[in-house]
Amino acid sequence: MAKRLTRKLTDVAKEVEQQLKAHYNVTQKDLDNWRTAARLSQPFPISNMIGTGVLWIDYEVQRDVLHKHIINIMKKWDSRICSPVSACTIPGNDRIDAYDGQHRTIAALILGFEEIPCAVVETTDPNFASFAFEMLNDTGVRRLNPGDLHRNALVRYKNGSRDTKNVLARTMQDQFDALAIDLQDKGSRASDNLRGDHDYFFSHFKYAQKGIELDPKGPTLNAILAAIKQVFPLQEEIDQGVFIGLYELQRLSREYNITLPQCWMIELLESLKTTFKSSHLVHSKAKVQWEHSHPGAGWVAPTAMANFMRELHMLNKGKLNLPTHGTGAAVGITAGNFAPGLFPMQEAA
Repeated sequence: MAKRLTRKLTDVAKEVEQQLKAHYNVTQKDLDNWRTAARLSQPFPISNMIGTGVLWIDYEVQRDVLHKHIINIMKKWDSRICSPVSACTIPGNDRIDAYDGQHRTIAALILGFEEIPCAVVETTDPNFASFAFEMLNDTGVRRLNPGDLHRNALVRYKNGSRDTKNVLARTMQDQFDALAIDLQDKGSRASDNLRGDHDYFFSHFKYAQKGIELDPKGPTLNAILAAIKQVFPLQEEIDQGVFIGLYELQRLSREYNITLPQCWMIELLESLKTTFKSSHLVHSKAKVQWEHSHPGAGWVAPTAMANFMRELHMLNKGKLNLPTHGTGAAVGITAGNFAPGLFPMQEAA
């Protein structure tokens, strides 16, 4: 292994600046603008020892606690490498909100420390903690997941931000709230402490975002969720495969200017249910048929689900004029090319 040298910071910075200009399309004008902006920014926070009794952790912003991480910190605790926790406070408040470093803070308190180093930013901006948390954590080894980003967007909306991203997040969440469906990942759903209050849940944030982007005021997302919940009421999880199939059929109908009746989603799902009583079964059987009709091809959920649902509806003598991606996306049902064991009657035989 090559020896790693200890080098003077100013020499490294000079070399990096040259590399940025030579290979990363950074111009001298870019650097000048960034330097000007940096000089006009707020001063660095000052680190002090802060009593743990005044620290708060806002879980509208922070990730959930990783208990194994806290155990690892406590096992290997060394105060010399406990870097200051990043936090902020609004002038006049008697509390300090930590937005980075919650695990070492919790570990320190459990270990008996009554004070911990903390770099506190004074700000009147209620969105600062959310902004800073995202800036610190949306790059690196463990990126923020869609649920983290969605939660932060809701916080910013609550605090008065009306940026498009935050408005869409609020509108998206409103659809789930109105239908009493929790929008949460499966890991949180399985936790007694983090489980949502409702009987139903949906775990695919990016699919939900597709729904709200297709129709920013929310009725399409609402209609998809409501249809699945109504037709398959015995399943706690709103199936993501059936969701994306309905989404794609709605998107295609708009692209091809095909007018569908108002309750077409319910009609389609009722048709599918005559063959498969479970939405999860519709999803899994679609994968079986797609692999059968497209050997070697990867799973393309929107295309595969939309065309599987369309062709199964046609096989069941359905009357809806549903759009298709074309002959290359056909899954073989209308041609009688069924995957072995696709249908219940095949399995019984």
